Formats: sequence, C-alpha cells, structure tokens
Amino acid sequence: MRIAAFGVRPSERPYFAKWAAQTGDALDLHPELLTTETVGWAQGAQAVTCFQTVPYVPGVFAGLKAQGITTLALRNTGTDNVDFAAAAQHGVAITNVPAYSPAAIAEFAIADMLYLLRHTGLVQQDLQADRYQQATTHLGRELNSCTVGVVGTGRIGRKLIGLLNGFGAKVLTHDTHDAQLPGLTHTPVPLSQLLAQSDIVSLHVPGTAANHHLIDAAALATMRPGAILINTGRPNLVDTKALVAALASGQLGGAGIDTYENETQDLLALSHRGHFRDPQWQALLAQPNVLLSPHIAYYTQTAVQSMVDTALACLHELADRGTSALLVSGD
Repeated sequence: MRIAAFGVRPSERPYFAKWAAQTGDALDLHPELLTTETVGWAQGAQAVTCFQTVPYVPGVFAGLKAQGITTLALRNTGTDNVDFAAAAQHGVAITNVPAYSPAAIAEFAIADMLYLLRHTGLVQQDLQADRYQQATTHLGRELNSCTVGVVGTGRIGRKLIGLLNGFGAKVLTHDTHDAQLPGLTHTPVPLSQLLAQSDIVSLHVPGTAANHHLIDAAALATMRPGAILINTGRPNLVDTKALVAALASGQLGGAGIDTYENETQDLLALSHRGHFRDPQWQALLAQPNVLLSPHIAYYTQTAVQSMVDTALACLHELADRGTSALLVSGD
C-alpha cells in the first residue's frame, strides 16, 4: 500500500521506517501539515495519515476525493478540528487513535500539579535574579493534602485517579457517563461541587461543542480562591480571556496549560516567523504561576510508536475490510 503521511515529526520517522520494513508499504513522509496547498502531494497514494491540531478544512477533503483517496487516519485523538460534514460529502472515512498512552498524559498532569504546588516558577525566577534568600520563602503545598477534581473519567482520567490515589490525595470526579471504576478511590459529584471543593481541577474531556468553554468566567468564580487549573485535554475547554483575568485577580492560584485555546498556524510557525501576536499567550507566558507547554503531554516514545502503528493499521483495515473499529464521525 502507498500511504502519504503529513505532519511527520523526526521522532516518528524510525517507527514509520520499521513499519515499512515489516509490511512493504511505500510511505511518502512530509513534515508539512495537510492543507489545501499540500493535499496535492498525496497524488499516487491510496491513503493518507496525518498529525495536526489546525483545521482539516473542506478543501482538504475535496482535494483527497479528486485524487481518489477515501481514507484518512489521524495519528492523534482529538477530532474537534475536523470538518466531518465535508469529509462525509466527499466520501472520506476517518479514524483516530483514541488512546496512544493514557499514562503519558496523566503523568504530565501530575508533573504540572507538583510544579505549581511547590511554586517552582517563583523559585526559578528568584534564583535567576540572584535573590537566593527570597527563593527559600515560597511555602508549598503537598499533593497528598489536596482535593483534586478530575473532570472526565475515560482512559486518561482513570489513569490519573490511580496516580492521585498513590499520592494520597482526595479525588472528586465528574463525568456525563456513569462509568464503573473498579480499584480506584474517588467520589463522583456534580461539576459545580467539584469546582467549589477542589484545590486542583484537571480536565480530561473531549473538545465537543457541549464542552466549549466548560471553564469560563462563571466557573472560575466558583472555584476555591487560589485553586490550580490543569488543562491537558483540549484547547477549547478553557476560556483563555477569563483564565487570564482569574489569574490576575488572584482568584486562581496557578494554571498548567498544555492545550492552548488559540493554537493557530501563527503559533505553530512561531520559530519561523519570530513573532506570535497574541496578548493572552504573552500574559500567560510571563507569569511564574503558569506552566505553558506546546501540546506535548502525550509525547513519549511509547505514545509516538502507538500513534504511528495504530493509524497505519487502521488504513489497512479500511482497505481490507471496508471498516475499522476506530472510525470516527463527529457525532
């Protein structure tokens, strides 16, 4: 099978090479994203796989159809950037990778929590300014003494609850689906109660329309003064303008943001263009009680291999059987 891969990062190349050696597939690897400008590069391929967080616009699916390509395998979980109506109109079936490594993201959320609880940003700021004595004065909190609210109890949420149990933290959970969580210690509560009673709130729900700005100004106002917000979920879960305001007022004590709301092409091209005109990004980046990261919570060796292998296996399933258990439709 000839497959065109877009958004290919250097870390993925060894796994693509291993797949090609094992299967005989011909792989055309492109570091560029799949856009209306690059979709023509898939000419001659039978299927396409992609990794990107910017939109898959209607023109992309029209371009795939024009080349007779009917399958697109996402190498990531999130699908809120996919125009499913356009995909259906042009007959393009889409799969994703629902769980490449829940542990990677759960562990990253824990790392953010510990960093913020111990005021590590303030400590580093003081040391870099040669304020050694001042750096010793930032009184931290222990995770084992905190109440942590986990919003979303899917694969990642469940892994996080297990880690929090290990630390000895009290765990509150909220999910719209009633899920049995054997072996985990937690208390299911309404979202309003979780926000009001948690020292830390960690988001692990999909970026659906229903969850857009799940954490807005009203939600932030109900949180405990000085609470910490962690978002390793999806970019649209948090109203960034409201987040900046809550941090400025002191209502929120800190934030760990791995999935930034305005994750646009301009931000992704920052290293090439040398600028990114977004005052909210700059406001967050300047604060020592905010830990920004570039959508890398998932990024481990285990996860990257799983993303590549699962996506390519889905394309073979679609070619051989006309279906896959990992088909997604946006419903």
